Amino acid sequence: MTSSRRRQRKSRSAVLVRFLRWWGRELAALVPPALRPQNRPSPSMLWAGMEQGALVLWRLAGQKRSEIGRVNLAAGDAAAHKIAFDALLNKAGAHSVGICLPAAQVLRKQVILPLAAAENLTQVLGFELGRQTPYTADQAYYDQRVLREDRSDNRLHVLLGVAPKAVIDEILACLTAWGVTAQAVVVSDELESTGSCLNLLPARLRPKPGHAGYWLYGAMAGVTLVLFAVLLVAPLWKKREVVIALQPVLAQAQQQADAVDALKREQERLLAEYNFPTEHKLATPAKVALLEEVTRILPDNTWLQQLEIHGAEITMQGNTGSSASLIGLFEQSTLLENAHFKSPLVKVQVGRGRAQIDQAQAGEERFQLAAGIKAIDPAGALATLRGLHENKPPAKAGKQPAKP
Repeated sequence: MTSSRRRQRKSRSAVLVRFLRWWGRELAALVPPALRPQNRPSPSMLWAGMEQGALVLWRLAGQKRSEIGRVNLAAGDAAAHKIAFDALLNKAGAHSVGICLPAAQVLRKQVILPLAAAENLTQVLGFELGRQTPYTADQAYYDQRVLREDRSDNRLHVLLGVAPKAVIDEILACLTAWGVTAQAVVVSDELESTGSCLNLLPARLRPKPGHAGYWLYGAMAGVTLVLFAVLLVAPLWKKREVVIALQPVLAQAQQQADAVDALKREQERLLAEYNFPTEHKLATPAKVALLEEVTRILPDNTWLQQLEIHGAEITMQGNTGSSASLIGLFEQSTLLENAHFKSPLVKVQVGRGRAQIDQAQAGEERFQLAAGIKAIDPAGALATLRGLHENKPPAKAGKQPAKP
């Protein structure tokens, strides 16, 4: 169970590493060539090489070599060689040391691989070394540099550099015996140029990077995060400043809007007070029209003794010979509604002194009836009045008096 979990963790980490490598390549492709960092050793580094049985120590001043001294390996013993080399280091100052090989000792070749090989290029070239060069992976040290990616043909163009392992191991053995760790193995013509350099020193023999590099990466990541935060916060801060600057303008506009609303409400109140008499007059039928309507509705066998108009109600009192039909007659009116008797009907009593009374009046009933006055739409009434005035024929003009 534990081994399966370990395999799962390793597979996940491998997927993550492949993803980070792919992401790094994609981001690196976006950087302009002039701004891409070049893989070159430090300018202050000292270089060691073998020439005719002697180890030569020199530095690069500009684009020219400046020899510091030589250690003759054919004369003296190992202790004498170490003393001589330490003297050269003291003469040059304490600097890191690298190995520089002549261009004739390094085989460089352009290799075309599938684009998928970029995920694990070093291992792929290790397998291809025996087919592309006279050396196998156990006989040589190699390094590579990607020249270009041809995505249309799915091809990767790589510069492969290979050097015999024995040549480099001889110099490495001397430096190790003298207590010096080689920092890199480069080719002389690339070192003396201004471009990138292949580093033939295997990754397992290269010194581990110091913590300063990690601190630098951390600082760069921190700066990136700070810039990203500033990029997010800056628009919000600008908007906040704009909102603060607009607050007085908004407050003044709000005061003006409130004042306008108050004036509008006061105007509506005054207009309502001014139009109330006219609207009330237009909404209430005229008393003459009400009297005419009552006269039209009441049958011939009914007469009134009293008629009163109070607000929106009209009250009538009198005698009728057809009390059963009064309510129905008033319900058909266009000016009155909700007709009802206010008191029970009472039969008319005929006195003895009125023997001459008409027999037709002996069956009358005394009633007291009330009805509501319908309200009239002022707009409709105004439209009706306007239509009457527009349809009224113009008055004929009188004759003009003759001039004397």
